Amino acid sequence: MDDGGKLDYNKNTKNKSIVLNTQSFTDLEVFNMANELSEKFKFKTEVRSNKGKKVIVIKSESYSLFRNKIDTHIIPEMVRKLP
Repeated sequence: MDDGGKLDYNKNTKNKSIVLNTQSFTDLEVFNMANELSEKFKFKTEVRSNKGKKVIVIKSESYSLFRNKIDTHIIPEMVRKLP
């Protein structure tokens, strides 16, 4: 989630969708990656357009599942970047 992604939330909202910036991939590759994230990790995903290119969104309802999968890989100095 480093430079290739971001949380899609605003302060005072409960939306914690995660956007993976996949604009450099073909549409087919993006759809395949979104499908793989759904199948392998059970994330609820969708593909959206961003400036004419496709991005993967891990929906807000999968945020807890996402955090459970990545928490052991986040260095302590970076934990503050995620809500």
